[in-house]
Amino acid sequence: MTQYRLTKMDEWPRHQTGGTFDVVVDGSAHWSDGFYFTMGDPTGEVAWFAGFRLHANNDVLDAFICVSAAGRQYNMRWSRRLRPQIDDLVCGPMAIEIVEGLRTLRVTAGPNEYGIECELQWDGFCPPYNEDRVVTIINGRLHSDRSNYDQCSTVTGWIEFGGRRVEVTRWTGVRDHSWGVGNNTGGPRSRATAPPPDAPELPGLRQWCVFKMRDRSIFWQFHHSRHGKYTKVETQCMFPYGSTTEPFAYTALRHLDAEWVERDGQALRRLRAVTIELTRPDEAIERYRVEPISFPVYMQGGGYWAGYDDGLGRGVYRGDLHHEGEVWDISHPTRVVEPKGIVRFRSDAWAEAWGRCTNLDDPSDVGDGHLECVVVGPYPGFA
Repeated sequence: MTQYRLTKMDEWPRHQTGGTFDVVVDGSAHWSDGFYFTMGDPTGEVAWFAGFRLHANNDVLDAFICVSAAGRQYNMRWSRRLRPQIDDLVCGPMAIEIVEGLRTLRVTAGPNEYGIECELQWDGFCPPYNEDRVVTIINGRLHSDRSNYDQCSTVTGWIEFGGRRVEVTRWTGVRDHSWGVGNNTGGPRSRATAPPPDAPELPGLRQWCVFKMRDRSIFWQFHHSRHGKYTKVETQCMFPYGSTTEPFAYTALRHLDAEWVERDGQALRRLRAVTIELTRPDEAIERYRVEPISFPVYMQGGGYWAGYDDGLGRGVYRGDLHHEGEVWDISHPTRVVEPKGIVRFRSDAWAEAWGRCTNLDDPSDVGDGHLECVVVGPYPGFA
């Protein structure tokens, strides 16, 4: 007889299968469920990114914090066996407290050998936006199935890193809660499966952005191929709690006049600035200048892709309690120098950043937020 372990979540009348919340309906090693937090100060001096994920089928919970400031990136990564403490949102020194679902969360990290600590409260600025669910089938096999919602927040508290304490006084924060079968978790993909007969085109220019403006929050994501085609576009304009204005999706998006960081006359895969043009349902056009204001944050420091010292990435069992970390030199726009010598340099120099968004038709309307802008694969101006 199959044994189902009870969890505290089983007290809630929200079951969707005949099992308990200890078991997910998909047995993939790449199933996970968890949180992603990003924030920065309005000047771009500090960019702070963290993650916290349960990998139910691998019996692993892992968590990380990455902080970029003054040309350095401070990393710490923790993982533990998930069960039997599946109800405890605690991993090493890190903990998540859900104060009010979809509204207020607390993120803490106590004293540890990497000197990265925090006490932060995330209060929703506006209701979360539930992104389109993405399901990918390859050769008749479910490859990925991911849902997530995003929320622009106001963050208060403090952080410590590198022997420095920084007060967080109503900074903008962006948080994401995602779940499902993902591409970058649960260890490397099996090589036993056949590749797709026609490999999909790489995204080209990819952006995923959430900005908190004066009286609203704006979300957009897009892929723009080397052939000049938008292959993925999703947008949303959201308003603060208590507002009577209904959220809406823009009817069109264009990016214009992209400027890239250059070294020795060569464009690097690092954005300097770009204009984003959004068309509202009433056909009015909004234009924004978007620019990174912080040093980049390389997510490999949190375990993504071939992250962790063993190169196996997130969601891999490394023992009942495991931790590691380091400090990287990120003073070069696209290169990392780190003491262990194990960073797997990506040809696309994938990194994220804290950014500024300025309304070109009303320069007093300025906001900051999460800026992901990468060039993946061939694209005009890049080899």
